[in-house]
Amino acid sequence: IKDEKGNILIVKKSLHEQIDPGLWTVPGGKVKPDEPIIFALKREVEEEVGLKIQSYEWIGEDVFTSNNRYFHAQHFLCEKVKIKLIKLEKNLVEYRWISKKNINDYPFPVKIKKRLITLL
Repeated sequence: IKDEKGNILIVKKSLHEQIDPGLWTVPGGKVKPDEPIIFALKREVEEEVGLKIQSYEWIGEDVFTSNNRYFHAQHFLCEKVKIKLIKLEKNLVEYRWISKKNINDYPFPVKIKKRLITLL
């Protein structure tokens, strides 16, 4: 999710999360059975950080492993509707708006960091 200044929203996962515990990442989640991916995108962003998506653009996909399980991730670049207070769901512990200059200050999953570098 990009703001009007070009910064990207990142969130820190709880140490109790099954996927990438304790790491910084981008808001996201799972697609429910028979749910269109765009519905899942909008639902997950609103559930995780309390923002409504204004626009989105598909930017790629990755397959990755975490805790010996494989995952298929679809990535979208989104803009939020307007400045609004971020409301984190219970499994997220912090958030930041980052620019390219401070991307190395946060531990990310490798593929997420590569994606962020190309966007910033």
